[in-house]
Amino acid sequence: MMLFSEARHRDLLDVVDRMRARIRASTTLEAAAQDAIAAVCDAFTENEVLARMFITLPFAQLPEPLRRAAWSVVEAQSLQATMSETTPVLSLLATGGKDPAWRSRHTSRGHAAIPLCSKVFVDSIPMVARMLQEMGIDLGLTIAGEPWLGGSGWTGLFHVEDARSARDELGRRIIPAVDFIEAHHVRTVFGLGKSYANGSIASLVVFANSLIPRERIEALAPLINGFKAGTMHHVANGRIFAAGQ
Repeated sequence: MMLFSEARHRDLLDVVDRMRARIRASTTLEAAAQDAIAAVCDAFTENEVLARMFITLPFAQLPEPLRRAAWSVVEAQSLQATMSETTPVLSLLATGGKDPAWRSRHTSRGHAAIPLCSKVFVDSIPMVARMLQEMGIDLGLTIAGEPWLGGSGWTGLFHVEDARSARDELGRRIIPAVDFIEAHHVRTVFGLGKSYANGSIASLVVFANSLIPRERIEALAPLINGFKAGTMHHVANGRIFAAGQ
């Protein structure tokens, strides 16, 4: 067990080795992501509050439950006209954390499938907007069947050093869940992203209970690099979610 702010490079490589060992037998990206999240939570159990893995996928490639979840968001915002089969959706792959209720993506409410269907809508979600901005993801949002994400060599970083006070240029809280932040003593929130050859992006997002400077987050890149390296075959073969999920 260690702290994110104190992990040495060798320590991180050990975590990645354990992660790769756990995901080797996985048959889908979803299963591999859950194993990877478990490895991160086990290694940083004193520091981690909540950890999640997301994947960006075109709406057409989502399983039916996630399609319904994404469409319900669109309907609630009257954004049906902005959606198409190629619209990218930020989809929850896996989750883990202190609370047992956080350890299954099927119990997640509100974050299971976030359609990135218009710039105005994305900008209305401060955390998602900041994550995409800091990771350098330019969606374009002129959905017309064109490739919509960066190249396979890209790696991104998202960092909110103090979730209690960080605000965006409009004065909004970047992490708006004040009750969650206070109840679980959340301080730093960070994300690491890696893109696959098809343009899909896997993002590891962590809520930690201590302050972690940006340079320490940069040093954690082996975590997402190791996950991508161990799961490229699942993405290439379209094995994303378990059947019927």
